[in-house]
Amino acid sequence: AVVTWPLSIGFDMSSTPHNPNAGKSVRDYYKIGKTLGTGGFSVVKLATEKATGTEWACKIMTLPKEGQAVSEEENSREDIFYEIDILCRLQHESVMYLKEYFEEEDKVFLITELLTGGELLDAVIDRGYYTEEDARQVFVQLIKGIKYLHSKNIVHRDLKLENLLLAGKDDITTIKIADFGLAKRAMNGYMETVCGTPQYVAPEVIKPIPGVVYGPECDLWSAGVVLFTILAGYPPFYNENTPALFRQIRKGAFSFDDPVWDDVSDDAKDLIRKLLTVSPEDRLTTDGALNHKWCRSVANRTKALSSTQKNLKAHFRTKVKGAIGAVIAANKMANITL
Repeated sequence: AVVTWPLSIGFDMSSTPHNPNAGKSVRDYYKIGKTLGTGGFSVVKLATEKATGTEWACKIMTLPKEGQAVSEEENSREDIFYEIDILCRLQHESVMYLKEYFEEEDKVFLITELLTGGELLDAVIDRGYYTEEDARQVFVQLIKGIKYLHSKNIVHRDLKLENLLLAGKDDITTIKIADFGLAKRAMNGYMETVCGTPQYVAPEVIKPIPGVVYGPECDLWSAGVVLFTILAGYPPFYNENTPALFRQIRKGAFSFDDPVWDDVSDDAKDLIRKLLTVSPEDRLTTDGALNHKWCRSVANRTKALSSTQKNLKAHFRTKVKGAIGAVIAANKMANITL
């Protein structure tokens, strides 16, 4: 679950992004096909572009009326267009691509790339042979995606394994950052909203000091949590009691004591330490991470991390897998409310 409570948001979200398709109908350009997945307030369908025959995903959301009050579980009209506005600005190999969108009466249709590989987490668990080199490839893509977002003054604020999708089944060489529901354009470089998924949230985000600000460094902390998790198979910070979990995070209290770390290189552990640094000023930047020895070198890291996979299955696979491939990815895209 995502913990989010606003302190002071100094950014105007009221403007609707410019839409070159204003007044046009999505069905004039796309054949809308079968349902790929459903979320609480949206559905994702297969869309075939009439002009080219290219297949896309079409995320359909019902729009509340302008200014209409909504429940905590729902997104306002402004929230929806805020996420669309962010996605419209992005085009990078490691970020889910929004091609265009159509607004018709009380609905909005988002045409995005069709991701058929499902979640990275499932691919790692099911991979026949998973190594530290596989983890390196995944992590480098993630950091490159974060670097791109930050270059556009966008901070994701909810990076986690569940928000990393694969373009194709079992292909961990192409991951996509998805779910921009908590992303924010940090126009002045700093934000004040306490939000994120508890196990991944940075210590500066949860400091109990009203008015405390934080910057894009919070995404690097979350990347450190992702890296720790895909190498160990369990998160660095865990407690079912959220206040106790936050105390662990604020102290940066994690360790490499588990035997699973015996099969992981010292360089990888060094990188994790430099990402899970409590002080954001001392934390590695995206360039620092990409230039770290572990990311730059393709060393002999071909030993199977079978214990990592067993841990991932035990910690994250709490229910039987349903449909895989496009349905998993589509369901993730459908859940705009995190």
